[in-house]
Amino acid sequence: MPMIDREKIKSAFPFLTRFIHWIKRRKNELSALPRHLRRKRAQKKNSLLNHGIIKVVFLCQYIPAWSKDKQLYEALRNDERFEVTLLCVPNRISANQLQDPEDLSNDTYEYFSSHGYKEAVNALIGKNEWRDLQAQHPDYVICNRYDRPMPIPYTSSVLSNYTRICLVPYDGVALRRVKDVVDKLFVANSYCGFVGTEEGRRNILRSNSILCKLKLSHAVCCGISSIENTYKAKLDPCETWDFSKNRFRVIYAPRWTTDPTWGGSSFLQYRDTFFDLADKHPEIAFFVRPHPLMFDNFVKNGLMTVEEVEAYKGQCKSRTNIRIDDNKEYYPTFWNSSVMICDFSSILVEYFVTEKPIIYLTYDEKIEYNELMLAMLSGCYIVNSEQELVKALEDLAAGKDPLAARRAEVCRKYLLCGSNFSASENMKQFLIDHYTD
Repeated sequence: MPMIDREKIKSAFPFLTRFIHWIKRRKNELSALPRHLRRKRAQKKNSLLNHGIIKVVFLCQYIPAWSKDKQLYEALRNDERFEVTLLCVPNRISANQLQDPEDLSNDTYEYFSSHGYKEAVNALIGKNEWRDLQAQHPDYVICNRYDRPMPIPYTSSVLSNYTRICLVPYDGVALRRVKDVVDKLFVANSYCGFVGTEEGRRNILRSNSILCKLKLSHAVCCGISSIENTYKAKLDPCETWDFSKNRFRVIYAPRWTTDPTWGGSSFLQYRDTFFDLADKHPEIAFFVRPHPLMFDNFVKNGLMTVEEVEAYKGQCKSRTNIRIDDNKEYYPTFWNSSVMICDFSSILVEYFVTEKPIIYLTYDEKIEYNELMLAMLSGCYIVNSEQELVKALEDLAAGKDPLAARRAEVCRKYLLCGSNFSASENMKQFLIDHYTD
C-alpha cells in the first residue's frame, strides 16, 4: 500500500486543513473550560488566605529562557504588593517523568541558589516526590515552557485547576502563525499569554477564541521582554571571551533540529567549515553556541553518534581559537562579540538589538515569517552555501559591513521603541489589574 503524503494533501485541500485545526482548537478549549471554572472558585479562596498579597510563582527549568523572565521577577520582587517564589524543576525530565528517579540532584536549583536568588525553592523533595504547589495558594504561576518537560503535578492540566497560568513564551516572536510549534492544550489551559507582537496575540485569540470571549483567558501584547533584558545587560561583565585576546569574535548558533517545520539546523552541513575557517584565520575567535538540546536530539534521531559528538567537542578543544559555549546566560557574550552566524532562532531578535552584523544560514524552512522577521532579514547577510558563508565572514572581518545602516533603521523602527522597554512593567500591571477577576 503506497504511503500517504500528508504535505500534498494539506496543500491540495487547504480548507480541510484549516477546518481540522479549528476542530482541534475548539476541542482543547472545551477540555480546558471546566478547569478554568474550578480555578475561578479556587481564586477566591487564595485571595482570602493570602490576605491581599499577590503570590506569584515562577516555574523555572530551562535556564537560558530565564532571561525572558528576569526583569519581571525583579519588578515583582521590588514591589511590596507581591510575594515571589522561584520553584526550580530539574531538567532531567522526559515525557513528564524523571529520567533517573534515583538521582535527586537539581541543576536548576543549584544554579539559582548559587547565583544568590533567595526566593529559589527546590521542587524535587524525594524520589518522584514534588513540592505541593497547591498548598502555597499561588495567585499566578509564570511559565516559559510547555507541558512535555514538566512533571505531572506542574503540567497545565493540573495547575489550571487552582491557579492562573501566565505564559511568557521564549520563542515564536518572528513567526506569523505558530501552528504545530506550541502546545495548544497548554495555551487553552493558560489564563494569559504575555506576547511581544500582534501576531502572537492573534495566535492566542485564534486558539482560545471561546475562552477569551468568556474572559477566562487573555492575550496581552506587552512588548518583547527579551529586548528589555538584552539592553539592560549591555554593560554586564563578560568572561566568556577570555580565550579570544584581541581577535575578531564570531558566535555560531546552530538550531537543535533538522525538521524544517521547526526552522531546521545548518550544523551538519557546516560543522567542518568552521574548523577550516579557524585553521585559515587564527586571528578570528569562534564561539560555538549550539541550542542546549541539539547534540542530544541529533543522537536520539541517529544524525550523530555519541562518539561523533565527543570527537567534535575534542576538535574544538584542540584549537586555540574555538570554544563551545555552555554558559547558561548569553547576553554579555552577545555584546562583546563581533558577529553572529545563526539559523532561525529566538535569539536572533536579541542579538539584533546589538546592531552587530548577522550571517543568516538558510534552510528548507517551512515556517511563515512575520513583518518583524522579514525586516530583520533585510539587515542580515543571507547565505546559501559554504562559499557564500566564507566570503561574508571574511568581508566582515575586513570591516566591510554595508548593511549596518539598515540594521540600525530596523532597530529604531521595530525593537528599540515603544513597549519593548516597559514589557516587565506592563506584565506587572496586568497582574495587579486582574488580581480580583
